[in-house]
Amino acid sequence: MQPTMNTRVEKFAFGMAIFFMILLPILWIFVPTSLFLLLNGRMEREQIEVVVGMAAFLFFFGSAIFFPLMCIACSIWIESSHFKALVNAERELSDMLLSDLKTLPPNWHPTGAIFICENVVIANDYFKAFLWFFRKIIGGRSRSFERLVERGRREVTVRLLREAKKCGANVVWNVRYETSIVRTNYSWAGGNNNNNTKSMAGVEIIAYGTAFSITNE
Repeated sequence: MQPTMNTRVEKFAFGMAIFFMILLPILWIFVPTSLFLLLNGRMEREQIEVVVGMAAFLFFFGSAIFFPLMCIACSIWIESSHFKALVNAERELSDMLLSDLKTLPPNWHPTGAIFICENVVIANDYFKAFLWFFRKIIGGRSRSFERLVERGRREVTVRLLREAKKCGANVVWNVRYETSIVRTNYSWAGGNNNNNTKSMAGVEIIAYGTAFSITNE
């Protein structure tokens, strides 16, 4: 079975983000370098104007228009493709039984019981963080973070069922979820050490339970 995350879409978006994060600072180097060459008489004024103009255009277009739009499009694309992959994975694992109950039916005879635990960390993109900033001001329901947590819970459930199936089990019983927020040292208002004002970088969800095989009479 194919993994539901770390797909080509995510790898492409991650690579493009790194590319632009490296490219944009390099454009800043062109301008002072060109001015230095102009002052030393190694370049003509017309050449400097072309270089500086191109660097300014690329920097403005890349940082103010293309890069933000690309990041928003990639985040929507990644989320959509992840949900589609989750639907396919859940369909493949539909023969597995999962429950949060503690007691077993009296006619079940479990064999090969084993404790299994899986976790997942879903990163938050800056577009959702931007919307979250305004949502904290006015309050109310945050659908963007609801989808973030939903992705995490469904992804960790798929991983749990896959691990159980790999161990030869067909049931995962007494399942429990633990959710925690991954925070960064910087917020929209600036960085500080107060956990209440740190920005949300993502969510980590841990799922665990007992996997076993059953035969019912």
